[in-house]
Amino acid sequence: MKKLLVLAVLTVSFFSCSNDSDNASIANSLREVVLFRNSPQELHWKFNTDGQLTEATNGQNQVVERYTYNNLNQITRVGLFTNGTETNSYTFTYDTNGIVASINGNAVVHNTATNTYTYTHNGTARSVTFNTDRKATQIVDMEGTASTGYTMTYQAGNLTSYTRTSMTSNVSRNYNYNTMMTYRTELGRYTAALAMVKSFIEPEFLAHAFTSQYVPEECHHGAPATLRYSYGVLPGERSLQFTSEEYVNDTPGTIASYQEYYYGN
Repeated sequence: MKKLLVLAVLTVSFFSCSNDSDNASIANSLREVVLFRNSPQELHWKFNTDGQLTEATNGQNQVVERYTYNNLNQITRVGLFTNGTETNSYTFTYDTNGIVASINGNAVVHNTATNTYTYTHNGTARSVTFNTDRKATQIVDMEGTASTGYTMTYQAGNLTSYTRTSMTSNVSRNYNYNTMMTYRTELGRYTAALAMVKSFIEPEFLAHAFTSQYVPEECHHGAPATLRYSYGVLPGERSLQFTSEEYVNDTPGTIASYQEYYYGN
């Protein structure tokens, strides 16, 4: 707990001499984000000089996903890799209004009034509803009479809750932000194109607040165990490291890396 308090002090002292314009100029040179280092979920997001997320690699530096863009910054292809070899892919087409028109050649129906897309995904009937910021707020999968629902809420561009409800596996997460003390990474802006296509092919992607403008200050998990992750930041000259301390039923646990940001010229 003492270490977490030290991180909080570092956060305050760092941001007392910073502002959003400074943060934005740093973010323009973002080159890599490392997620969940030293865990089975470790992921390295690689960005090109245009700020596009082009590739994801695992802890063994093997490519796990690769993204292709058109000149409108829309993802047109997602390649999925196993042991460094591409094993699956998704192609997307868009109409002139930026509306997803097809996935892997299959037509997507768009309801303009509700901003809801419906289509069939691997034999599952899926509907995806977006808000005016083009962030998914509801996803529903139907397989016969069985359904799985995903509900996301946002405030000021930040994910505040994620809920998955099904007959077999429920998940609930609630995120808190302190925008006066928490570094504005603008990661949501850099992952916006990916978040949109992931809403169609992998709703679980939305559970980790990667679409938010800020790194969450706390995350509260629902049943079966009451979990809370509290975050702090360690700033460096060309990097930022967010660390988290895990609480299980209000008992402090280990401190681990959550997100690391690296910048280049």
